[in-house]
Amino acid sequence: MTKIALLACLLLLSSCGNMVDDLNPSGDDLRPAITANSIGNQPSQIAADFSAPATNGTTFKLSNHLTGGATPADAVVLYFTMWCPICISHTDHLLFNIIPQFQGRGTTTYVLVDYVSGSIASTTVSEAVNGYAGAVFTTIADENQSLLHQFQGAMGKTIVIDKNGVIQMNEDFRTGDNLIKTLSRILP
Repeated sequence: MTKIALLACLLLLSSCGNMVDDLNPSGDDLRPAITANSIGNQPSQIAADFSAPATNGTTFKLSNHLTGGATPADAVVLYFTMWCPICISHTDHLLFNIIPQFQGRGTTTYVLVDYVSGSIASTTVSEAVNGYAGAVFTTIADENQSLLHQFQGAMGKTIVIDKNGVIQMNEDFRTGDNLIKTLSRILP
């Protein structure tokens, strides 16, 4: 039986002979072109409306924070967190270094999107344990990871949506420099 399994493995491996790694990729962006003002998750596209439970007992609805909404803002910043040390470091950087730079410049809604806890109760505990309860953030629970999929989010993903619902930035946090540039461009 072992000889037959070995022979089968060799036959399978030999059929993969035409597969090679591309060690010199072109660098061309092969993604489909983005149509500005279409619904999507990339810069220049319109963010689809969503709602999610917030730890402050309300429901966060994106359209409420856009022009014509109940509490309009010039920008909405979504930061996807899984409460790991890297996320906490980025969130602290947002809280202590980036947000103060924009105080007095329009209105910005900062949202922590917890996509791992699975419930508003767990998100509330995570928010408190990590020291963000009562901070300037609205913390929401992405209970069934619909926002994770909508924005192709992951740990540290940062999305900036302007007052008209147009996505201005969708990328990993890195240093926060692009977030600063984006907010500097869109805030009055």
